[in-house]
Amino acid sequence: MRVDQAVVLIAPEGRPGKRILGLDPLERVLFTASQAGVTDFILAGADGVDGEAILASLRRDKRFQDRDIRPEYVPLSGLAELGRRGRIRGRFWLMEEALVFSPDILERALRSCPGEKADLIVVNRRASAGDGEYAGLALLSAESLARLVDSLRARGASVELPEGVIPGSRKTQFEAGPDFCETAASRESIRRAGRYLIGTSRKPTDGFFSKNFNRHISTFLTRQLLKLDVTPMQISVVVLAVGLLSGWIEGRGGYRNALLGALLFELASIIDGCDGENARLTFRGSKFGGAFDITGDAATFVFFFMNLPIGLYKSTRSDLWLVLGAVSFVSMFLFYLQVGKYAKRTGIGNNIIAIVKDIEKNGSQPGFTGALDRLAAKIAPIYRRDFFATWAFILIALGGAPVFMLIIAVLSPLETAYMFSYSRRRLRQADAEA
Repeated sequence: MRVDQAVVLIAPEGRPGKRILGLDPLERVLFTASQAGVTDFILAGADGVDGEAILASLRRDKRFQDRDIRPEYVPLSGLAELGRRGRIRGRFWLMEEALVFSPDILERALRSCPGEKADLIVVNRRASAGDGEYAGLALLSAESLARLVDSLRARGASVELPEGVIPGSRKTQFEAGPDFCETAASRESIRRAGRYLIGTSRKPTDGFFSKNFNRHISTFLTRQLLKLDVTPMQISVVVLAVGLLSGWIEGRGGYRNALLGALLFELASIIDGCDGENARLTFRGSKFGGAFDITGDAATFVFFFMNLPIGLYKSTRSDLWLVLGAVSFVSMFLFYLQVGKYAKRTGIGNNIIAIVKDIEKNGSQPGFTGALDRLAAKIAPIYRRDFFATWAFILIALGGAPVFMLIIAVLSPLETAYMFSYSRRRLRQADAEA
């Protein structure tokens, strides 16, 4: 059974002004809980808190307008009345305003609750915490509401210990365990929350270079950009501009231009992670933003490798590079055309990473067991942007731009031919299974 109601305790002095990684603590609580299916939020605070100002601020935020989040402010003196009128139905979540948590913990806690009438207190068990330190989250029954109100009013809306939350109720402690759940109130707890949140901004599909190199730089940059309230779309525009500039410089010819272009190409690959990190940390993801990011990646990729042979031609005056460039360009065009058709039929999405993961996963599946399929599954990661950008920079920095162009001229047609074969077989398999 899902619990879709939550009471969020507002600090006695009103909302704290300090953001954590670009997001107000209360906003983060509401967004995170909504990911676990909570839609109905009762914000409860001391009688002197300006609840209407809090609600007005939330309603102005487009992110709340796009989600099924229904906040309501109630002073503590009126919270018990909501229970008597049946406004709070069955069990509900009790959350601190500055709580930072994994949405998965709500499902785990709900599954472990011994019964409808029992109250469950989430704790963090550390060496210094003894029996467990209250994590700022509890699952309570409607019958506990009156005792909760009395306890909160006596404490000035401050819940400090699990045993002091609801006197006389039947309580069970639930250990947060691997899921992060903590009220970000002290300097140390804010640091722990920041580390956890940065971890959630990474993607499990990251390639080798992205995971071990790019993300360390991009997450540092994301921290700084969040302080300036830079949006994911603004970052995506900058990434596209840097990527296109890298291609333009690459086409000027000469070693220095080739090196600078490759450096900017690698830089665009690194900061390309910032828009996604920003979106995940601030809940600003959108279909348009995702489509713009994917389109920008493809445009940067094609433009850079279209200008690479032009730069080599200007340096050597050999028509060979223009011929190889034309072969690569036509191959890339046909590849993205095929990817678009495949994505439309399967709904897998236009992201090349999704295609790569699909090929990696299906390399050993029925109908995909040939030597070519096994080879494609193993080398699929080289088509990730982080791999190509890093190796482009390394080879060009070592004076190997001609070698890199030859590799591209060979791999591009092979990639397109395999994608044509793979997509046809994959679609036939999907049709047969349907």
